[in-house]
Amino acid sequence: MYYSRRIVLVLAVAAATLLCSAPDAAAKDVWTQVRSKNFFLIGNASEKEIRKVGTRLEQFRETFRLLFTNTKVTAAIPTTVVVFKSDSSYRAFKPKRADGKIDNFIAGYFQSGDDVNYITLSTGGADADMYGTIFHEYVHFIMDTNFGKSDVPPWFNEGIAEYYQTFEIVEDQKVKLGLPQSGHLDLLQQTKLMPLDTLFNISNYQLHQTANHSRSIFYAQSWALIHYLIQSGKSEALGRFLKLVIAGTEPQKAFQAAFQTAYASMEIELKRYVEKSRFNYHEYTFKQKLVFDTEMQAAPLDVAGSNAYLGDLLFHINRFDDAEPLLVEALKANPASSLANTTLGMVKMRQRKYPEAKSFLEKAIAGDQTNHLAFYRYAFLLSREGQDEFGYSGSLPNETADKIRAALKKAIALQPTFTESYELFAYVSLVRGEDLDESIAMLQKARSLQPGNEKYALRIAEIYARQNKHTEALAIAEKIAANAEENELRGRAASLIDRVNQMKKIDELNAAERKRYEDAVANASKGGRPLIVRRVEQDDQPTEAELTKEQDEANLRSINLALREPVDGERRVIGQIQKIDCRKRPLVFTVKTPAETFTLTSVDFKSLTLNTFDAAADQLQIGCDANLAAFNALVTYRADPSGKGTVKGSLVAVEFVPANFKIMTVDELKAQKIVIYPEDETNAAPPPPPTSVSSSMTIIGDMDAQRRAMMMKSITDALKKPAEGERREMGFLDRIECSKNSMFFHLRTPAKVFRLLNVQGKPPAIVVFAPDIADVRFDCNLRPIEFPVVFIFVDKPDKKTKSDGEIRSLDFVPKSFVLEK
Repeated sequence: MYYSRRIVLVLAVAAATLLCSAPDAAAKDVWTQVRSKNFFLIGNASEKEIRKVGTRLEQFRETFRLLFTNTKVTAAIPTTVVVFKSDSSYRAFKPKRADGKIDNFIAGYFQSGDDVNYITLSTGGADADMYGTIFHEYVHFIMDTNFGKSDVPPWFNEGIAEYYQTFEIVEDQKVKLGLPQSGHLDLLQQTKLMPLDTLFNISNYQLHQTANHSRSIFYAQSWALIHYLIQSGKSEALGRFLKLVIAGTEPQKAFQAAFQTAYASMEIELKRYVEKSRFNYHEYTFKQKLVFDTEMQAAPLDVAGSNAYLGDLLFHINRFDDAEPLLVEALKANPASSLANTTLGMVKMRQRKYPEAKSFLEKAIAGDQTNHLAFYRYAFLLSREGQDEFGYSGSLPNETADKIRAALKKAIALQPTFTESYELFAYVSLVRGEDLDESIAMLQKARSLQPGNEKYALRIAEIYARQNKHTEALAIAEKIAANAEENELRGRAASLIDRVNQMKKIDELNAAERKRYEDAVANASKGGRPLIVRRVEQDDQPTEAELTKEQDEANLRSINLALREPVDGERRVIGQIQKIDCRKRPLVFTVKTPAETFTLTSVDFKSLTLNTFDAAADQLQIGCDANLAAFNALVTYRADPSGKGTVKGSLVAVEFVPANFKIMTVDELKAQKIVIYPEDETNAAPPPPPTSVSSSMTIIGDMDAQRRAMMMKSITDALKKPAEGERREMGFLDRIECSKNSMFFHLRTPAKVFRLLNVQGKPPAIVVFAPDIADVRFDCNLRPIEFPVVFIFVDKPDKKTKSDGEIRSLDFVPKSFVLEK
């Protein structure tokens, strides 16, 4: 897969403040582990404080369960809580900002993961600061697990999380929910409210593309609407509205049906509500106290264990280099630590040191045959063999696939609720085109544990497409393409939609051809007489050569019917593509026909229609310097009267066809008849209908090629565009130079090395579209990055700073990406 990660780079002035050493090992502290009913807690705080944190989290979870009786709060993903005794001991384990500095303003956070969630906090902080963000993100975790971001409208997801964020409990029994948030109210009282039609139709993707101020208004109004509906006794109507929207009803119709009023009336009521000076909240008193302390079990945690967990925490917040020293220390104390070996193996994988990663993961398995994560991570590492720059595998050798499946089956047997094992098994099956029904069953099991996981749903859609279940595949992919927050999922879903639509068109052509054949058979058979159509000179049984000829003619007709139809101004010729030259733009295609050799140009590959109707070309790859001379192609181009030299015009389509192919005229297609030969004495069946047309392709003749083309198109569309006075180039980031008062980005292109100034207060936006560098930390310790970057800068050289301009943005792209000028 490919990653798209938006990073806001907050740049410091002094280089010394950017450099941050790895956290100290935990050997000097006394660490304790406490297991409550639903959380595993560790900490260097006192056992009493750790138990107190565990109780608060259990109370919040139980409150949510009691109030949302239809919501599943028991998740397949476990949650580990790290409780620090003070902010000073917590500081080294907080997330880092993109400039390499610790984010000291964080009092507590919730870090979700595929294998484990982490909650971290310090007992020295204020409860509101410490728990607010944790409660907010925990609600998101529950919502996403149950429904998924493609189903739950963003305004509801954010509004309900903001509503529960202020959770308070008194005497273990009296719960306060919906306490007013003054920041939201101040903003709404000074700002015009969004129309509900706008609020309800903002997708997750759109929300995360908006500016900070607009997003703040969205959060505030979403909170206010949820607060108003609950406080005014409209909770049941809210539930009906949400159910209708999740079922696919258009929001405006769902709103009218649920609330029995129109948007305009509700907008007036909401405006009056936020203008009030006093706000109520709900208080619930449960019959029994929510106490959990007696259920908890505590035990000491040794140095190896504490360091292993802290290293794993740092790994999960993308601080790989900082995690490594702690994991190494853990292994010094206990070389057999399965957790430390597993996590260090993943650190090495992130560092692209795959042999070392494999060694640590094998040690993890050897040290603990019950560690399901070690088996899964080992299988994940093996699945990377042969992956392309987007993180996809075109094929897996039998031996590798067998090892992966064996490890995954072991992981599933050990921990059936760990859903990533099912997804990886399905991925391997999809790559190899086998065990697809078993994989569907596994993914459905995973979705029963995590109903809202969009990744699993999309994998099911991809398998449906492989099984030619077009309707089922499109129903899933279209919803994800419209609502998914992650670019990677949106891109995959969009690619799948295009691919399935192409497959549907081919199937329709094949069905029409088969029906034509069957109709001819039925018409010839009327009256129950032998099926005889007189041929030119004889009425006897056809020879094998004659049958082959008839079959070839039927296939030829099928291909002609499936070809792209030329439009006015386009010409078609049959020949071979001798060469593709990508050294300059536009691309140059050299075409050879029996009559001549000439060239055609194209801006890029993705704008071309590329199909194959020749089985020999099914695995063909079309790209720069591809060797295509052995394949017969129908070339469609738009002639350019002003073309210079041998350039005839612009290429429109390349469709690979069999060697015996010829273009049939309209009259030939209409006049074509199916010849049905008489049955012999054994009552043999008539000859088979024409074979199916081969599948379409974009840049490569298989499913992976179409996905690749869509990925490239998604990246191109997502790239930032230069504004007036700005310039865009493509090169490599060699280093970030930090001085006392300034920071410069050194970017190398074929023409020169640009030294670009970062203006304080205007950090460049950084987006990563290459999985191998998705977790690079951009600071003054940066090593040269081997992946290309598309960068935008203000083309304004400054002699005083000795810079070539001011940096604005950096988009890191796959190695084969070509920037359109």
